[in-house]
Amino acid sequence: MNVAQALYEAVIQFPERQALSDGQVTLTYQEFHQRSLAVARFLQKSGMQPGDRLASWLPNVTEAMVLAYATWWVGAVFVPLNTRWSVTELADVLADAKPQFLAILDQDRERIIGAHLDIPIIEVGDGPAQPQNVRTIVERFHAPAAPLPLAPRRDDQAALLMYTSGTTGRPKGVIQTHRNNSAAIAMVHESWQITHRDRFLTAVPLFHVGGMQCAALPGLTAGAQVTLVPGWSAAGWLNIAAATRPTITGLVTTMLVDLIRWAETGGGRQPNLDSLRVAAMGGSPTPPAIVEKFRQVFGVKLTELYGQTELTGLSVTYRADEDWRPGSMGRAQSQVLDSALYLEGRAISPPPPNAIGELLFRGETISPGYWGQSELTDARRIDGWFRTGDIVSIDNEGYLFYRDRVDDMIVSGGENIYPAEVEAALSEIPGISQVAVIGTPHPRWGQQVTALVVADNPELTADDILAHIEQRHSLSAYKRPRRIDMVSSLPRTGSGKVNKVQLKQQYSATEDKR
Repeated sequence: MNVAQALYEAVIQFPERQALSDGQVTLTYQEFHQRSLAVARFLQKSGMQPGDRLASWLPNVTEAMVLAYATWWVGAVFVPLNTRWSVTELADVLADAKPQFLAILDQDRERIIGAHLDIPIIEVGDGPAQPQNVRTIVERFHAPAAPLPLAPRRDDQAALLMYTSGTTGRPKGVIQTHRNNSAAIAMVHESWQITHRDRFLTAVPLFHVGGMQCAALPGLTAGAQVTLVPGWSAAGWLNIAAATRPTITGLVTTMLVDLIRWAETGGGRQPNLDSLRVAAMGGSPTPPAIVEKFRQVFGVKLTELYGQTELTGLSVTYRADEDWRPGSMGRAQSQVLDSALYLEGRAISPPPPNAIGELLFRGETISPGYWGQSELTDARRIDGWFRTGDIVSIDNEGYLFYRDRVDDMIVSGGENIYPAEVEAALSEIPGISQVAVIGTPHPRWGQQVTALVVADNPELTADDILAHIEQRHSLSAYKRPRRIDMVSSLPRTGSGKVNKVQLKQQYSATEDKR
């Protein structure tokens, strides 16, 4: 069934309630529906057919969700794209997705014209109205007209084409069906007990599953209030939180660090965040030291979530009444997924307690595959299971603990070393705000542990860090960094993760002979 039906049911039930806001535009559910139908009529009149694609290069603005709803209403596929891409990167993905329209902010018009992209444009913004500006589309078709029937779509047909953030190379288009999304929405509703009384504060981008499937869609299908944050800043987020009193929010590690820094540097009056009942962290593992610091500074207990684009978002988390266990991702969402570990060359389900292996899933939220890449799709499956590429351990109560990416594991002198473990230990050292650990070439050991450190304390040195590690005995000798580089910042992907592909490329030619 078309996922737009779930949105429409919220419109029928809560027409006058606030649905969406982005600081500039605020829409009730009825206004959200009317604007979406106006755009849907335009798309239909422009020849868009079921199965066609509409790409959105928009930040977190209300029009992005209006376009998504309109796209699904006519049976087409919504393609949210990373707004941090260059125009060249955008052109490459458009050539892959082949959408019928591209939605952009009017301020990006000249960049798109200069790139000579051969694609019809829909503009969003306050600039002069263009022939295909969303405002003029709404004005043109907003008048009463014949009803526009909802296009029927089957569960196995595509609703979204979401491109991965590229931590493992060139972005890949992940197909997400209507059933994938309806199951993902129901799972979030059940796990976090979402109701129409909730208020979401959504700073994670809509081109990421954390923004779309963990916030916007669960919120809007429940009749809740969804506030979108178009651009990130710690002060801006806190001001919006003070005004909207959110009950649910999601933040990546970078955002948590920024908020802590804001508070510690005297950024301003600290808002009361006691309205939050679910404050989820995800995107990448967050060191326990940062989680505890956030609790001390803001009085907010964080809960973890784990998901992937290929999993249509959330697949491991805590229920609303569970407390976070330091280091644990939570438990697999068995409402829609079976889980297993890849051990000794085969999938073991349920996995035995204290086992360590690659996390596998099968179930209703698993993507049918990659757009136009059947070989890659086949490579990510084994015996009917989807391979996440993430190494985890499991305790005797079913709680999962992230170890690392299969392709990030460092093998030094024949020993397996998980960078996430080293990063967690380094993050506890006073003066370190961010750290990334990678393997770099070594003539004797094959690989060595290399730590790239961003420090709040300008006087902190690599020798200081090594002294801290030795004093605390928190890491075995073979896990300790052999090389520590102090850096001003770490490269990030569009979803806020540390871009380790870029770091590995940058440091692959360097060899430390110590």
